[in-house]
Amino acid sequence: MKKTLFASLIALLSAGVNAELIQHTDQIAEVKFTGSTYELGKHVGEVAKDDILDSIARFDDTLGVMLPGLNVASLGKSYDGEQVFENLQQQSPEAASYIKGLSESLNLPPSFLLAVGMSDEAILESQRNGGIGFLQAEAPAKCSVMGMTDGKGKGWGVANFDYMAVNYEGLIVLNHTDEDGKTKVIQTWAGLIPYGGIAKGGQPLLMNTMADEGTYREKDSGDILKGNAPSYVLSWDAYNATSPEELLDMYRSGPGKYSAYFSYVMLDPDGEALNVENGYKARYSYSYNQKQSHANHSKFVEHNFVDSKFAAKTLDRQAALDEFMASATAKTTQDEAVAAMHSKPLWKGRGELMGTVTTTHYQIDGNKVDMTIYTDSDHEPVVIKNY
Repeated sequence: MKKTLFASLIALLSAGVNAELIQHTDQIAEVKFTGSTYELGKHVGEVAKDDILDSIARFDDTLGVMLPGLNVASLGKSYDGEQVFENLQQQSPEAASYIKGLSESLNLPPSFLLAVGMSDEAILESQRNGGIGFLQAEAPAKCSVMGMTDGKGKGWGVANFDYMAVNYEGLIVLNHTDEDGKTKVIQTWAGLIPYGGIAKGGQPLLMNTMADEGTYREKDSGDILKGNAPSYVLSWDAYNATSPEELLDMYRSGPGKYSAYFSYVMLDPDGEALNVENGYKARYSYSYNQKQSHANHSKFVEHNFVDSKFAAKTLDRQAALDEFMASATAKTTQDEAVAAMHSKPLWKGRGELMGTVTTTHYQIDGNKVDMTIYTDSDHEPVVIKNY
Protein backbone atom coordinates (compact mmCIF):
# COMPACT_ATOMS: atom_id res chain seq x y z
CA MET A 1 0.00 0.00 0.00
CA LYS A 2 1.44 3.32 -1.03
CA LYS A 3 2.61 5.30 1.99
CA THR A 4 1.86 8.59 0.25
CA LEU A 5 -1.82 7.68 0.21
CA PHE A 6 -2.11 6.88 3.86
CA ALA A 7 -0.21 9.37 5.97
CA SER A 8 -2.09 9.64 9.27
CA LEU A 9 -4.72 12.34 9.17
CA ILE A 10 -7.81 13.52 11.00
CA ALA A 11 -10.44 15.40 9.01
CA LEU A 12 -13.84 16.88 9.70
CA LEU A 13 -15.71 16.11 6.49
CA SER A 14 -19.19 17.43 7.30
CA ALA A 15 -21.50 17.80 10.23
CA GLY A 16 -21.41 14.60 12.25
CA VAL A 17 -18.83 12.94 10.03
CA ASN A 18 -15.33 12.28 11.36
CA ALA A 19 -12.55 10.32 9.73
CA GLU A 20 -9.13 9.15 10.81
CA LEU A 21 -6.82 7.33 8.45
CA ILE A 22 -3.96 5.31 9.95
CA GLN A 23 -1.23 3.64 7.89
CA HIS A 24 -0.22 0.76 10.16
CA THR A 25 2.18 -0.84 7.64
CA ASP A 26 2.74 -0.68 3.90
CA GLN A 27 0.25 -3.59 3.70
CA ILE A 28 -2.49 -2.52 6.13
CA ALA A 29 -4.37 0.76 6.57
CA GLU A 30 -7.25 1.46 8.95
CA VAL A 31 -10.10 3.82 8.14
CA LYS A 32 -11.78 4.98 11.36
CA PHE A 33 -15.01 6.63 10.28
CA THR A 34 -18.15 8.01 11.90
CA GLY A 35 -21.08 8.65 9.58
CA SER A 36 -23.42 6.93 7.15
CA THR A 37 -22.41 3.88 5.15
CA TYR A 38 -22.77 5.82 1.91
CA GLU A 39 -20.39 8.49 3.23
CA LEU A 40 -17.99 5.75 4.32
CA GLY A 41 -17.92 4.37 0.77
CA LYS A 42 -17.28 7.81 -0.71
CA HIS A 43 -14.51 8.49 1.79
CA VAL A 44 -12.74 5.16 1.23
CA GLY A 45 -12.84 5.75 -2.52
CA GLU A 46 -11.41 9.24 -2.12
CA VAL A 47 -8.52 8.50 0.23
CA ALA A 48 -7.54 5.13 -1.26
CA LYS A 49 -8.38 5.69 -4.91
CA ASP A 50 -4.94 5.05 -6.42
CA ASP A 51 -4.34 2.01 -4.26
CA ILE A 52 -7.76 0.49 -4.99
CA LEU A 53 -7.34 1.00 -8.74
CA ASP A 54 -3.88 -0.58 -8.59
CA SER A 55 -5.28 -3.55 -6.65
CA ILE A 56 -8.11 -4.02 -9.14
CA ALA A 57 -5.60 -4.00 -12.02
CA ARG A 58 -3.61 -6.77 -10.31
CA PHE A 59 -6.82 -8.72 -9.67
CA ASP A 60 -7.68 -8.33 -13.35
CA ASP A 61 -4.37 -9.93 -14.32
CA THR A 62 -5.02 -12.83 -11.96
CA LEU A 63 -8.41 -13.51 -13.52
CA GLY A 64 -6.67 -13.94 -16.86
CA VAL A 65 -4.45 -16.59 -15.30
CA MET A 66 -7.47 -18.45 -13.94
CA LEU A 67 -9.21 -18.40 -17.33
CA PRO A 68 -7.89 -16.73 -20.50
CA GLY A 69 -10.20 -13.87 -21.47
CA LEU A 70 -11.75 -13.56 -18.00
CA ASN A 71 -11.50 -10.02 -16.63
CA VAL A 72 -13.28 -7.57 -14.34
CA ALA A 73 -14.91 -5.70 -17.22
CA SER A 74 -16.45 -8.86 -18.71
CA LEU A 75 -17.66 -9.98 -15.29
CA GLY A 76 -19.11 -6.51 -14.68
CA LYS A 77 -21.08 -6.76 -17.92
CA SER A 78 -22.49 -10.13 -16.91
CA TYR A 79 -23.41 -8.62 -13.53
CA ASP A 80 -25.20 -5.81 -15.36
CA GLY A 81 -27.11 -8.36 -17.38
CA GLU A 82 -28.22 -10.17 -14.24
CA GLN A 83 -28.96 -6.85 -12.44
CA VAL A 84 -26.73 -7.82 -9.52
CA PHE A 85 -26.46 -4.29 -8.12
CA GLU A 86 -30.21 -3.74 -8.44
CA ASN A 87 -30.79 -7.00 -6.58
CA LEU A 88 -28.31 -5.90 -3.92
CA GLN A 89 -30.25 -2.66 -3.47
CA GLN A 90 -33.39 -4.68 -2.81
CA GLN A 91 -31.82 -7.29 -0.53
CA SER A 92 -29.41 -5.01 1.34
CA PRO A 93 -29.86 -1.25 0.82
CA GLU A 94 -27.07 -0.65 3.34
CA ALA A 95 -24.50 -2.73 1.45
CA ALA A 96 -25.60 -1.13 -1.82
CA SER A 97 -25.13 2.35 -0.35
CA TYR A 98 -21.50 1.52 0.47
CA ILE A 99 -20.89 0.32 -3.10
CA LYS A 100 -22.70 3.39 -4.44
CA GLY A 101 -20.43 5.70 -2.44
CA LEU A 102 -17.34 3.88 -3.69
CA SER A 103 -18.69 3.93 -7.22
CA GLU A 104 -19.15 7.70 -7.21
CA SER A 105 -15.75 8.52 -5.74
CA LEU A 106 -13.90 6.05 -8.00
CA ASN A 107 -16.01 6.89 -11.07
CA LEU A 108 -16.58 3.21 -11.75
CA PRO A 109 -19.90 1.36 -12.27
CA PRO A 110 -21.26 -0.52 -9.22
CA SER A 111 -21.33 -3.74 -11.25
CA PHE A 112 -17.60 -3.37 -11.97
CA LEU A 113 -16.83 -3.03 -8.25
CA LEU A 114 -19.06 -5.97 -7.35
CA ALA A 115 -17.17 -8.10 -9.87
CA VAL A 116 -14.22 -7.61 -7.51
CA GLY A 117 -16.14 -7.57 -4.22
CA MET A 118 -17.86 -10.85 -5.12
CA SER A 119 -14.59 -12.53 -6.10
CA ASP A 120 -15.78 -16.04 -5.22
CA GLU A 121 -18.24 -15.81 -8.10
CA ALA A 122 -15.37 -14.95 -10.45
CA ILE A 123 -13.49 -18.03 -9.28
CA LEU A 124 -16.57 -20.21 -9.66
CA GLU A 125 -17.18 -18.78 -13.14
CA SER A 126 -13.61 -19.66 -14.09
CA GLN A 127 -13.95 -23.18 -12.71
CA ARG A 128 -17.28 -23.75 -14.46
CA ASN A 129 -15.81 -22.76 -17.83
CA GLY A 130 -12.76 -25.00 -17.64
CA GLY A 131 -10.40 -22.60 -15.89
CA ILE A 132 -8.30 -23.43 -12.86
CA GLY A 133 -10.68 -21.86 -10.35
CA PHE A 134 -8.92 -21.44 -7.03
CA LEU A 135 -5.60 -21.69 -8.88
CA GLN A 136 -5.29 -25.39 -8.16
CA ALA A 137 -2.27 -25.54 -10.48
CA GLU A 138 -0.24 -24.21 -7.55
CA ALA A 139 -2.41 -24.75 -4.46
CA PRO A 140 -5.96 -23.75 -3.67
CA ALA A 141 -7.06 -21.39 -0.92
CA LYS A 142 -7.68 -23.10 2.39
CA CYS A 143 -9.02 -20.77 5.07
CA SER A 144 -9.38 -22.14 8.61
CA VAL A 145 -11.07 -20.64 11.70
CA MET A 146 -11.54 -21.60 15.34
CA GLY A 147 -12.55 -19.97 18.62
CA MET A 148 -14.44 -20.25 21.87
CA THR A 149 -16.23 -18.34 24.62
CA ASP A 150 -16.69 -19.08 28.30
CA GLY A 151 -20.19 -17.58 28.52
CA LYS A 152 -18.92 -15.18 31.18
CA GLY A 153 -17.63 -12.37 28.98
CA LYS A 154 -14.33 -13.89 27.87
CA GLY A 155 -13.20 -15.67 24.75
CA TRP A 156 -10.84 -15.75 21.81
CA GLY A 157 -10.76 -16.65 18.14
CA VAL A 158 -8.25 -16.97 15.33
CA ALA A 159 -8.62 -17.14 11.55
CA ASN A 160 -6.36 -17.83 8.59
CA PHE A 161 -7.47 -15.93 5.50
CA ASP A 162 -5.94 -17.71 2.50
CA TYR A 163 -6.53 -16.24 -0.93
CA MET A 164 -4.91 -14.82 -4.05
CA ALA A 165 -1.41 -13.37 -3.89
CA VAL A 166 -2.76 -10.04 -5.12
CA ASN A 167 -4.44 -9.74 -1.71
CA TYR A 168 -1.11 -9.62 0.15
CA GLU A 169 -1.19 -5.82 -0.18
CA GLY A 170 -4.00 -3.28 -0.27
CA LEU A 171 -5.59 -4.43 2.99
CA ILE A 172 -8.00 -1.83 4.39
CA VAL A 173 -9.71 -2.29 7.76
CA LEU A 174 -13.01 -0.40 8.04
CA ASN A 175 -13.56 0.72 11.65
CA HIS A 176 -17.02 2.20 11.16
CA THR A 177 -19.24 3.84 13.75
CA ASP A 178 -22.67 4.41 12.25
CA GLU A 179 -25.15 7.21 12.86
CA ASP A 180 -26.63 5.26 15.80
CA GLY A 181 -23.26 5.10 17.53
CA LYS A 182 -22.69 1.37 16.92
CA THR A 183 -19.28 0.21 15.72
CA LYS A 184 -18.36 -2.62 13.38
CA VAL A 185 -14.88 -3.54 12.18
CA ILE A 186 -14.45 -5.20 8.78
CA GLN A 187 -11.23 -6.55 7.36
CA THR A 188 -11.28 -5.97 3.60
CA TRP A 189 -9.07 -6.16 0.59
CA ALA A 190 -9.07 -2.89 -1.40
CA GLY A 191 -12.18 -1.91 0.54
CA LEU A 192 -14.17 -4.40 -1.51
CA ILE A 193 -13.79 -7.95 -0.15
CA PRO A 194 -14.92 -8.40 3.49
CA TYR A 195 -13.34 -11.43 5.13
CA GLY A 196 -13.72 -11.15 8.91
CA GLY A 197 -14.02 -8.66 11.71
CA ILE A 198 -16.21 -7.58 14.61
CA ALA A 199 -19.99 -7.24 14.45
CA LYS A 200 -21.91 -4.28 15.87
CA GLY A 201 -22.75 -6.25 18.99
CA GLY A 202 -19.05 -6.65 19.79
CA GLN A 203 -18.82 -10.30 18.68
CA PRO A 204 -15.90 -11.42 16.48
CA LEU A 205 -16.97 -12.84 13.13
CA LEU A 206 -14.75 -15.53 11.63
CA MET A 207 -15.58 -16.06 7.96
CA ASN A 208 -14.89 -18.97 5.65
CA THR A 209 -15.95 -20.17 2.21
CA MET A 210 -17.79 -23.40 1.45
CA ALA A 211 -15.75 -25.05 -1.30
CA ASP A 212 -17.94 -28.15 -1.26
CA GLU A 213 -21.20 -26.27 -1.83
CA GLY A 214 -19.76 -24.38 -4.81
CA THR A 215 -18.55 -27.68 -6.25
CA TYR A 216 -21.94 -29.28 -5.58
CA ARG A 217 -23.63 -26.52 -7.60
CA GLU A 218 -21.06 -26.87 -10.40
CA LYS A 219 -21.65 -30.63 -10.64
CA ASP A 220 -25.40 -29.96 -10.72
CA SER A 221 -24.96 -27.32 -13.47
CA GLY A 222 -26.64 -24.78 -11.24
CA ASP A 223 -26.66 -21.08 -12.08
CA ILE A 224 -24.25 -18.81 -10.22
CA LEU A 225 -26.00 -15.45 -10.66
CA LYS A 226 -29.39 -16.05 -12.26
CA GLY A 227 -32.15 -16.21 -9.70
CA ASN A 228 -29.78 -15.87 -6.75
CA ALA A 229 -29.30 -13.04 -4.29
CA PRO A 230 -25.85 -11.41 -4.40
CA SER A 231 -23.43 -12.94 -1.91
CA TYR A 232 -22.43 -9.39 -0.93
CA VAL A 233 -25.56 -9.40 1.23
CA LEU A 234 -23.98 -12.08 3.41
CA SER A 235 -20.46 -10.68 3.34
CA TRP A 236 -21.58 -7.18 4.40
CA ASP A 237 -24.75 -7.43 6.49
CA ALA A 238 -23.27 -10.01 8.85
CA TYR A 239 -21.31 -7.21 10.54
CA ASN A 240 -24.53 -5.30 11.25
CA ALA A 241 -25.73 -8.08 13.56
CA THR A 242 -25.83 -7.28 17.26
CA SER A 243 -26.47 -10.88 18.35
CA PRO A 244 -26.18 -14.45 17.03
CA GLU A 245 -29.94 -14.50 16.52
CA GLU A 246 -29.73 -11.47 14.24
CA LEU A 247 -27.05 -13.24 12.23
CA LEU A 248 -29.30 -16.28 11.91
CA ASP A 249 -32.15 -14.03 10.77
CA MET A 250 -30.13 -13.24 7.65
CA TYR A 251 -30.46 -16.90 6.71
CA ARG A 252 -33.97 -17.45 8.01
CA SER A 253 -35.71 -14.44 6.50
CA GLY A 254 -33.47 -13.81 3.51
CA PRO A 255 -34.02 -15.12 -0.01
CA GLY A 256 -32.28 -18.37 0.93
CA LYS A 257 -30.28 -18.62 -2.28
CA TYR A 258 -26.99 -16.77 -2.71
CA SER A 259 -24.43 -16.60 -5.48
CA ALA A 260 -21.65 -17.85 -3.16
CA TYR A 261 -21.51 -19.89 0.03
CA PHE A 262 -20.05 -18.72 3.34
CA SER A 263 -19.78 -19.98 6.87
CA TYR A 264 -19.55 -17.71 9.90
CA VAL A 265 -18.43 -18.43 13.43
CA MET A 266 -19.75 -15.68 15.71
CA LEU A 267 -18.19 -15.62 19.18
CA ASP A 268 -20.72 -14.40 21.75
CA PRO A 269 -18.81 -13.78 25.01
CA ASP A 270 -21.96 -13.97 27.14
CA GLY A 271 -23.29 -17.11 25.52
CA GLU A 272 -22.05 -19.72 23.07
CA ALA A 273 -20.30 -19.57 19.73
CA LEU A 274 -22.58 -19.84 16.69
CA ASN A 275 -21.55 -21.64 13.51
CA VAL A 276 -23.81 -21.06 10.50
CA GLU A 277 -23.50 -22.12 6.85
CA ASN A 278 -25.46 -21.49 3.69
CA GLY A 279 -25.49 -24.10 0.99
CA TYR A 280 -26.70 -25.00 -2.47
CA LYS A 281 -30.46 -25.19 -3.08
CA ALA A 282 -31.42 -22.73 -0.33
CA ARG A 283 -30.05 -24.75 2.56
CA TYR A 284 -28.72 -23.29 5.77
CA SER A 285 -27.50 -25.09 8.89
CA TYR A 286 -26.23 -23.96 12.27
CA SER A 287 -25.09 -25.05 15.71
CA TYR A 288 -24.25 -23.51 19.06
CA ASN A 289 -21.32 -24.61 21.17
CA GLN A 290 -18.74 -23.10 23.52
CA LYS A 291 -16.09 -24.14 20.96
CA GLN A 292 -16.33 -23.93 17.19
CA SER A 293 -14.02 -24.53 14.24
CA HIS A 294 -14.46 -24.63 10.49
CA ALA A 295 -12.45 -25.52 7.36
CA ASN A 296 -13.81 -25.40 3.77
CA HIS A 297 -16.56 -27.99 3.83
CA SER A 298 -19.94 -28.37 5.51
CA LYS A 299 -20.06 -29.74 9.03
CA PHE A 300 -23.69 -30.73 8.51
CA VAL A 301 -23.89 -32.29 5.03
CA GLU A 302 -21.52 -34.92 3.60
CA HIS A 303 -20.69 -34.86 -0.11
CA ASN A 304 -19.12 -37.94 -1.67
CA PHE A 305 -16.57 -35.85 -3.61
CA VAL A 306 -15.04 -34.36 -0.44
CA ASP A 307 -12.03 -36.62 -0.02
CA SER A 308 -8.53 -36.31 1.44
CA LYS A 309 -7.34 -34.11 -1.44
CA PHE A 310 -10.36 -31.83 -1.76
CA ALA A 311 -9.98 -28.09 -1.08
CA ALA A 312 -6.36 -28.22 0.09
CA LYS A 313 -7.01 -31.14 2.41
CA THR A 314 -10.00 -29.58 4.11
CA LEU A 315 -10.70 -32.84 5.99
CA ASP A 316 -7.19 -32.88 7.45
CA ARG A 317 -7.46 -29.22 8.42
CA GLN A 318 -10.78 -29.77 10.15
CA ALA A 319 -9.26 -32.67 12.07
CA ALA A 320 -6.31 -30.49 13.12
CA LEU A 321 -8.64 -27.69 14.25
CA ASP A 322 -10.76 -30.12 16.26
CA GLU A 323 -7.69 -31.66 17.86
CA PHE A 324 -6.42 -28.28 19.03
CA MET A 325 -9.82 -27.15 20.26
CA ALA A 326 -10.32 -30.36 22.26
CA SER A 327 -7.74 -29.22 24.81
CA ALA A 328 -8.18 -25.44 24.37
CA THR A 329 -9.62 -23.35 27.18
CA ALA A 330 -10.61 -19.74 27.70
CA LYS A 331 -7.06 -19.23 28.98
CA THR A 332 -5.43 -20.44 25.76
CA THR A 333 -2.94 -17.70 24.90
CA GLN A 334 -2.64 -15.73 21.71
CA ASP A 335 0.81 -17.18 21.10
CA GLU A 336 -0.53 -20.73 21.42
CA ALA A 337 -3.49 -20.13 19.09
CA VAL A 338 -1.43 -18.33 16.46
CA ALA A 339 1.30 -20.98 16.60
CA ALA A 340 -1.33 -23.61 15.84
CA MET A 341 -2.57 -21.64 12.84
CA HIS A 342 1.03 -21.25 11.66
CA SER A 343 1.62 -25.01 11.65
CA LYS A 344 0.81 -27.65 9.04
CA PRO A 345 -1.70 -28.50 7.72
CA LEU A 346 -3.37 -25.19 8.65
CA TRP A 347 -0.51 -22.96 7.54
CA LYS A 348 0.22 -22.37 3.88
CA GLY A 349 2.59 -19.42 3.78
CA ARG A 350 2.73 -17.06 0.82
CA GLY A 351 2.91 -18.67 -2.58
CA GLU A 352 3.34 -16.96 -5.92
CA LEU A 353 -0.35 -17.24 -6.82
CA MET A 354 -2.08 -18.25 -3.57
CA GLY A 355 -1.19 -18.09 0.10
CA THR A 356 -2.02 -16.99 3.63
CA VAL A 357 -2.93 -13.32 3.44
CA THR A 358 -3.52 -12.78 7.17
CA THR A 359 -3.79 -14.64 10.46
CA THR A 360 -6.07 -12.67 12.75
CA HIS A 361 -6.41 -13.25 16.49
CA TYR A 362 -9.36 -11.89 18.48
CA GLN A 363 -9.16 -11.39 22.24
CA ILE A 364 -12.56 -10.80 23.84
CA ASP A 365 -13.31 -8.93 27.06
CA GLY A 366 -17.03 -8.33 27.18
CA ASN A 367 -17.96 -6.20 24.18
CA LYS A 368 -14.37 -4.99 23.81
CA VAL A 369 -12.30 -6.85 21.24
CA ASP A 370 -8.61 -6.54 20.41
CA MET A 371 -7.95 -7.75 16.87
CA THR A 372 -4.31 -8.59 16.05
CA ILE A 373 -3.50 -9.06 12.36
CA TYR A 374 -0.40 -11.01 11.30
CA THR A 375 0.81 -10.88 7.69
CA ASP A 376 4.39 -12.03 7.01
CA SER A 377 7.70 -12.20 8.85
CA ASP A 378 8.78 -8.82 7.48
CA HIS A 379 5.97 -6.96 9.27
CA GLU A 380 5.01 -6.58 12.91
CA PRO A 381 1.42 -7.55 13.84
CA VAL A 382 -1.16 -4.77 13.67
CA VAL A 383 -3.60 -4.29 16.56
CA ILE A 384 -7.04 -2.79 15.89
CA LYS A 385 -9.79 -2.34 18.51
CA ASN A 386 -13.52 -1.76 18.42
CA TYR A 387 -13.41 0.58 21.41
